[in-house]
Amino acid sequence: MKSARLLGFILIFIGLNSCGEFQKIYKSKSRELKYNKAMQLYQEKDYARSVQLLEQLRDMYRNRDSLENVYYHMSMCYYELKDYSYASLFFKDYTENFTQSDRVIECAYMALYCDFLDIGPNDLDQSRTKDVIGALQLFTNYYPDSEYTDKCNNHIDALREKLQEKEYAMVIQYYRMGEYRAAVTSARNAVKMYPDIDAREELDWITVDAQYQFAKNSIRSKKLERLEEVLQNIEDYVYNHNKESDHFEQVMEIKNKVTKTIKEIKRIS
Repeated sequence: MKSARLLGFILIFIGLNSCGEFQKIYKSKSRELKYNKAMQLYQEKDYARSVQLLEQLRDMYRNRDSLENVYYHMSMCYYELKDYSYASLFFKDYTENFTQSDRVIECAYMALYCDFLDIGPNDLDQSRTKDVIGALQLFTNYYPDSEYTDKCNNHIDALREKLQEKEYAMVIQYYRMGEYRAAVTSARNAVKMYPDIDAREELDWITVDAQYQFAKNSIRSKKLERLEEVLQNIEDYVYNHNKESDHFEQVMEIKNKVTKTIKEIKRIS
């Protein structure tokens, strides 16, 4: 029990001493002390304290080579601290200011990777997502033989999937709310933008059923036109899917109902 308590006191003493040493260096005007301590803390993965010293050094150094190393490690610190927006900003600054550095391609990629990591969940605004996809594609075009090309392509695939999921969620929301016209439009747009989307069959089915529900509740003067549009949607569905598809039988049932209703409308007219 005594040895455990003694060990605790020793650890507290070491911690306080370490904090005291850091504060002295932080308040010091010695660039060398700050730099050495910053690199030591970085190696020890104490990124929060390392970046505090690096921030000071950024304003103290005038030598370009020294600044290059400071900027690089600052960027990496913010990345390791998961402050991706700030990390991206510094990585971009690095690529603009140190164009001849051996690290410039790495930092250009890291800036984009941080942007990729900084994009929010699917239910949030995804307006930045397309911009990041475009930037990643530009990187792969500019550095086609880079070691980061495959990673960029994987990020692009992940972001495209995120956009697809958002489009799909919007269609489902409209459909469940009974906003059938909006559901049809959204489903068509989703398929047009992402023809390889995993939910293609379901979206094509929703296009058929939502248009049918919309047509059924239309005024007499619009009903025939909208029912004929259902038949066109059914033709598209049958062209793209076979009898084994999840909603094939339901689509055929709607086709029979629509065909019968159209005949009745034309007979009365």
